[in-house]
Amino acid sequence: MDDGSNVTIESNTTINGAEFWITEGMNITIGEDCMFAKNIELRTGDNHAIFQGNKRLNKGGSISIGNHVWIGANAKIMKGVVIPSGSVIGNASLVTKPLEEGNAIYAGTPTKLIKSNIYWYRDKKYRLLDRL
Repeated sequence: MDDGSNVTIESNTTINGAEFWITEGMNITIGEDCMFAKNIELRTGDNHAIFQGNKRLNKGGSISIGNHVWIGANAKIMKGVVIPSGSVIGNASLVTKPLEEGNAIYAGTPTKLIKSNIYWYRDKKYRLLDRL
């Protein structure tokens, strides 16, 4: 983690395995009640600068993850990404730009919207709802 960078993780968030690559003084913010599966990468930069003439092409960007977000195994969250509250990120997804809609499922490489107006439960009590 570079000087001036910060990681903020709010309450009731569980992380089963993640790597935080924080460069260029950027930040990672993770909201309340998030659930991260294993082997997740969060990268605020590319680790090496690319220039065209005097112009830097690949500047870093902070990552912001809202409340109650579920990120599946092997997902990669890249620089400048915003994930709205209530979102689900599918296994092995590559998130490269800010997502606009909360309470939605996103998946793929690159990530795209799969389903809107969803809600997910952390515990197993949802099985009781299936019986109704």
